[in-house]
Formats: sequence, C-alpha cells, structure tokens
Amino acid sequence: MERSPRTVAQAGEDAVLTAILEVITPHNDAVAEQHGQALAVGPGNDDAAVLAFTARPSSGNTQPTAEVVLTTDTMSEGQDFRRQWWLGPGSTSVAHEPAEEWPMDVGTKAAAQNLSDISAMGAVPTALLVSLTLPADIPVDWVGGFFRGMVRACRAEGAERCVIAGGDLGSGDTISVTLTALGQAEGTPVLRRSGAQPGDILAVAGPLGRAAAGFELLEHSSAPGHSTVRSAEQEQLWERHSELIRDCRAAQQRPDPPLTAGPVAASQGATAAMDISDGLIRDAGRLASAAGVSLRLDDAVLEAEAAQLEPIAALLGRDAQAARGWVLAGGEEYALLATFAAGVGLPEGFRRIGEVLEHRDGVPRVITEHAVSAGGWSSL
Repeated sequence: MERSPRTVAQAGEDAVLTAILEVITPHNDAVAEQHGQALAVGPGNDDAAVLAFTARPSSGNTQPTAEVVLTTDTMSEGQDFRRQWWLGPGSTSVAHEPAEEWPMDVGTKAAAQNLSDISAMGAVPTALLVSLTLPADIPVDWVGGFFRGMVRACRAEGAERCVIAGGDLGSGDTISVTLTALGQAEGTPVLRRSGAQPGDILAVAGPLGRAAAGFELLEHSSAPGHSTVRSAEQEQLWERHSELIRDCRAAQQRPDPPLTAGPVAASQGATAAMDISDGLIRDAGRLASAAGVSLRLDDAVLEAEAAQLEPIAALLGRDAQAARGWVLAGGEEYALLATFAAGVGLPEGFRRIGEVLEHRDGVPRVITEHAVSAGGWSSL
C-alpha cells in the first residue's frame, strides 16, 4: 500500500475508511475461507455489518446457520454534544432540572444513534455494549443518569427487546461514549444500500432538518455573553414558536428515531435503506453510489419541509436558505431513507421525497435544483 503524507483531517472520513478496508478485508476473507465465519455485509458498505455463521467448510454445508447484525459508534463531548447546552445561561429543560437532564439525554442520544443503524438494516435491536470514558470529577449520579437515558432509548417502540449487556469504564479528559449494538433480522433479508433500482420511489420516515436547527438554537442560547433579555416583539415570536423550538432542541439533544421503520420497510418490500446521520445530500449520495444509480430529489417537497423551519431561521437572524440547508445537509437526523418499487404503497410513516434514476456518464449523483453550502456531517 502506498504511503500517504495526508493527515486524517486532510483526507476526510471516506478516505480513512478506504485505508482501513485495504488492511482488514484480506484478513476477513481468509477467516471466512478457513473457518466458515463470513461477513455477509462487510464494513463501510452499510449502516451495520452482518456476521453470518456457517458450518465448518469440511462439512460441505455452506448455508448460514445464524446471522447477527452489529454496529458501533463513538460520541464525544465537544464533537457531538456540549454540556453548556444544558447548563449554559440560556439552557432550558423539559422534564427535570438541567443538571439531571443532561446525563439522561447523552445516554439517550448515544443509544439512539446505534439503534437507528440496526433498524436501517431492517433488523430488531437485541443488545448494547457500552464503553464509557469519564473525567475524574464527574459525579457518580451523572453515571446513573446516563444509563437511565440509555434505558429510556431502549424502551422506545422497536427497541423493547434490547438489553444493556455491559461494557467498560475508563478515565479521560472529556466524556466519550462508544456503543456497540447487536440485532437480528426476522424473516426478511437485511436491507442494503445497494438494492435501489431505476424507477423506484425515494422515501423517508422521520423528520428532516430539525436536529440541525436544534444545534443552531443550542449554540445560540449557550454562547458566552448570551442574553435572555428580549424585546416584547421578540418574546412573542419565541413564545409563538415555542413548541417547534422544543422539538428542534430535542431532536439534537435526545433524538427519537423511527426504530420500527426499518423492519416494516423490509417486510413491505423496500429495495434499499440507510439512516440519515450525516445529512440527506451526503447520505443519499452514498446510497446512490452503492446502488449505481442517481437520485432525483423532489425540490417542491423538500421546500415545504424547509418552510416549516423558516421561523427558527428568522428567530436566529437567518434567511430561508438556512432552513433549506438544515433539511438538505443537516446531520444527526436518524431519519430512515428508503427506496420502494413504483406502484407499491409506502408503509405508514414514510413520505415520498424523490425517485431513483439510471445514472448517466457512469457517475451516480443526487440531483436537486438547490445549491447546498454544507456537505453534511463528517466524523473527522
């Protein structure tokens, strides 16, 4: 493998993943050949991997005897959340005091992003393993609140069978959470990104743009020097849109992904699926590349989605373009993007946002009239 002088920041997430796969793929292939334990879906291709167990090759039986869907993700303070969102001068809490709410929300968000990956494969979550790194001054009560938040996520519809099976504790300068989630498909093949076909309908279950709008609201209210004093006119606007403000903040702080959507989509013939964690444009591009197709977004539909968030943009002194950017490029959404054959009714909870086309010039692409300034969320 040719050495590269680029740093991970210069290369970007996709290039780093390619470098990893160049090393581990030959090893995984050798394990499959020698021991009958194969990755039916390997790393980097979909929201989760699928490990297929078969009888030993010497037995002559090559049919999988069991399949496990598994994924892992890391969430770090400063990168994925900031404690001042709950404890800063403009913070608010829905159900508890902010000091009680923030560990619960961190636990819920960490679990939700992994549970969403399992659901996106059309599988049901069955177990979580937790590696929790904590600064020395974090109270023990914080840890209890964090795990209560994880339990809250596992009690959501679609995750009721998921146990928290243990993990590891460590110390560090900031809070960092790494979760591994396991699941299983029940009676249907797992959903892949690569199954989309020209002529399919592109649909989504779950909100678009609210987590990104929530991020900007939280950053605004927790910024140093932020004042909660508003004019009477400003106060009326914030009060008029208070429910939308709460929904957007919650979408960022404690997401509630549609965990039943993946298994339902699989059972009703979805051809492809993935969760939207890095922004609609970025993730739709990944689905298009995996399937070798292009995706045309319905700009009128997405414009209507953005219009719902324009009051938030106005409250923050932004224009309508900001709301479009949240819908098209906002990350950490955890909505489910899926494709269905034309003529098949969409399952409850899904709405049409575009169509699948044959790619031209050999280049899969996402087609939209709107320019997007941000390319979506990246971990690196």
